[in-house]
Amino acid sequence: MEKNMNSKNNQRFQQTERIIRTVFIDLLKEKKELSKITITKICRLAGINRTAFYLHHEDVYELMQCMEKDMHQYFISLFTVPGCKYSLRERYLRLFTFLKERQDFYRVYLNSQSRPQILDYTLFPELQKKLAQSSDIVGSLEYEYCQTFFIAGLTAIIQKWLNNNCMESEAELMHILELQLSFSLILS
Repeated sequence: MEKNMNSKNNQRFQQTERIIRTVFIDLLKEKKELSKITITKICRLAGINRTAFYLHHEDVYELMQCMEKDMHQYFISLFTVPGCKYSLRERYLRLFTFLKERQDFYRVYLNSQSRPQILDYTLFPELQKKLAQSSDIVGSLEYEYCQTFFIAGLTAIIQKWLNNNCMESEAELMHILELQLSFSLILS
């Protein structure tokens, strides 16, 4: 029985994917714009041919979408898995660690988007529940504004942290987030 060498479960395929992604991130750091990254350049730096690249991705935009999808799946695993053993605080700390470990990609990603959005509302079921139960929020429009405020604020904090090369520890960043949330409650 012949094994498909191009299978996504094949070690060589996975290694080539890692190399493509590493080179892609390096080029994002250098070029700063997705539109300036070519498949030819990725292949040359990765030491692969175009055929190998096309076995993995249609183009650089689809490569970016795959990386975004992987990011989103990880975030979902942190925030929405039923019976998760981690507290909400621990999940944020794990999120910050994940981002710090991949800071080169996320720094460029957030700075290259016209509307940087690293997270979305569906990732925060606890927040949604608390907002829905709040006596201060009387309608769906207010609820949507609260969600938008929280996600935009968290994204901005993460973006600033990444742009500062993650100088603060994950715990310090969590403290900053907690201060912001406390400040928001003071205003109400």
